Amino acid sequence: MLDICLVDLLEILRRRIGNRPVIINSGYRCPDYNTKAGGVPASYHLYGMAADIRVPGMTPAEVIKYALDVGFLGLGLYGAFCHLDIRHTFCQWEG
Repeated sequence: MLDICLVDLLEILRRRIGNRPVIINSGYRCPDYNTKAGGVPASYHLYGMAADIRVPGMTPAEVIKYALDVGFLGLGLYGAFCHLDIRHTFCQWEG
């Protein structure tokens, strides 16, 4: 189950970037799938508090800038997508 705060921030992000589609590659993960996907043991995906997304026509780095502006605190930059989560302290990384 996805955390409603995550869903709300994703919608705010979608509006902020001009109502472009936000494609969710990965949201909630059960423990078995998280392991298979290479997720860390305490992944925010396990709690429905994270999404790996991409936006057609935008680089992941561009999306990260908007995501920070709308209030995401966990920001992971990967080659073809970005990880966004709603943790309680700021953390940014490249993977």
